[in-house]
Amino acid sequence: FDYLHVGEIGDATDQLVEILDRDVSIPSSQVKLETKERLPLADFPSPAYEAAPLKRYLSGSLQFSSGCPYRCEFCDIPQLYGRQPRLKTPEQMCAELDAIISQPGHPAVVYFVDDNFIGNRKATKDMLPHLVEWQKKNAYPLQFACEATLNMAKQPDILELMRQANFMTVFVGIETPEEDALAGIDKKHNAAVPMYEAIETLNSYGLEVTSGIILGLDTDTDGSEQKLIDFIDKSA
Repeated sequence: FDYLHVGEIGDATDQLVEILDRDVSIPSSQVKLETKERLPLADFPSPAYEAAPLKRYLSGSLQFSSGCPYRCEFCDIPQLYGRQPRLKTPEQMCAELDAIISQPGHPAVVYFVDDNFIGNRKATKDMLPHLVEWQKKNAYPLQFACEATLNMAKQPDILELMRQANFMTVFVGIETPEEDALAGIDKKHNAAVPMYEAIETLNSYGLEVTSGIILGLDTDTDGSEQKLIDFIDKSA
């Protein structure tokens, strides 16, 4: 590569644009630009949805936050994006949704690509009423999906708002039903509520649960495979 941009959009992006504004010729050696100061999500420009024929896509995507407060051993999100989630404003969210539905034949489902939809619970709880109101104003044109930690089941106020906003699916990283294994990967928060109970709670709010499973953890035993099969059968 002639130019190597390392990290998120930020000061390195500004440097790259400045360089290319001055001269688009190929540099004599590779130029590496690394982001030191990330652009706050509240300052992100709106995606150029008008440049993409959304009717060709199965689902749309939207981002409210970036980052996750947990330190799961296998996950690179905290290192890449930080443990203190950064946020867009509800107004940004609604403006982006307006842009999506302005296109004829837009996708019926929009997926929130946040690393953890409840990474900042207060912010999520404050944002959801705006989403509910947007749905009502526009006669519920969309269904939503997201990904979050399983301890979302302990947040009935958030779950009720999600139901009102027409969330239909949540992806959760269950990883393993074995508590010792969860402790080994620093994911004990998955056991904050008994797993079957947590899944039933999410289902009761109209949420289909899809899950990530890891087979091959360091703590796995000869019996781990069967325990996983039994867990899946029982929770299906």
